[in-house]
Amino acid sequence: MVFNIISVSNKLSKWESEGIDSYKKQLPNNLSLRFDIIKGQQHPKRSISEIKSLESKLISSKIKQGSFTIAFDLNGKELDSIEFSKLIKECSEKNKITNFLIGGSFGLSQEVISSSNASISISKMTFPHRLFKVLLVEQIYRSFSILNNSPYHK
Repeated sequence: MVFNIISVSNKLSKWESEGIDSYKKQLPNNLSLRFDIIKGQQHPKRSISEIKSLESKLISSKIKQGSFTIAFDLNGKELDSIEFSKLIKECSEKNKITNFLIGGSFGLSQEVISSSNASISISKMTFPHRLFKVLLVEQIYRSFSILNNSPYHK
């Protein structure tokens, strides 16, 4: 099973890598967690729609046919940790590859969101990309803890 985190952002910083690694090493052995970092397309001469369109093309090029894709969007469905763990279980059982999409500063294009299998919101708050990736990996770890009745999730 492969979980791809496709993110329009900068490469992982040292503290970000350390935070992610602390959860990553506790994930199931049969899970491969990968990061695909896409360079943001912001430029003073580009409109927001042009930026999102360019980023969309780059994101779409990273998604393998037949994989399950979850887009993170402020307007997506809000899930608690137990509901998220059910989604993770479904992904694990039905798909070899699951993609988690994190947009750039202007978010994901409607085209990418619409073509995803699920669109979820972690919160109505805005988080920096570096922190969000750590939060996402922690929630993936928490999901497996819930599914395995581990005492981590109370």
